[in-house]
Amino acid sequence: MPTAAVNYSVFTSLRSLFRALRRERRIFRDPTRNVHLTTPVRVPRPIPADRLKGLLNLAGSAKDRLALVLMAVYAVRPKQVAEILLDDLDRSTGRLRIRRPNRLDHVICLDEFALQPVKAWLVERHHRWLLSTNPYLIVSPLTALHIDRPAVGISNFSTLRDRIGINFTQLRQDRFLDEARETADPVRLMRLFGITSYSAIHYVRTAHPERFTIDPTQA
Repeated sequence: MPTAAVNYSVFTSLRSLFRALRRERRIFRDPTRNVHLTTPVRVPRPIPADRLKGLLNLAGSAKDRLALVLMAVYAVRPKQVAEILLDDLDRSTGRLRIRRPNRLDHVICLDEFALQPVKAWLVERHHRWLLSTNPYLIVSPLTALHIDRPAVGISNFSTLRDRIGINFTQLRQDRFLDEARETADPVRLMRLFGITSYSAIHYVRTAHPERFTIDPTQA
């Protein structure tokens, strides 16, 4: 394990210990409270290839394959997928901005696996609707050349949902649980998926109930 990871693990363990002692009035000052460590946010691991391969084959079109990867790997909601702008995508850095009204935008880092369907869809989009000025990443035959340049509706993904036979909410929850099983770290889930601390702790507790005899937010 890298030294930085070891140091971070040791620090978080000590911090929890000091907080526990303080609650028990064994000590009255937490010597770690003013110490802050930062860790790099790693790209989330894709759902194992053998699990996703079958789903991608069922998806069929390049548009649906891209939408499925964003939902299944990065837990992006269907409405958010529909509202991604072309300008939100930076292929040179692999970053994709997810806009969230009344909240800070969430930026996800696309790996090589995810960039493949991105490229395939952009090529198809360009060939099919060369003159389209629609600003959204996902377009349909109805929206591509529409004068009002609207976003597609989430009903546009209904066929995809029916083909894979999995509700998108279930797909999103499964992704959270998959990551929680691997890391048992609510902070990591918050950073990767932009979810709240409450949701992150819920999924980690669900994946590892034996590790949380007390509320981790109070540790």
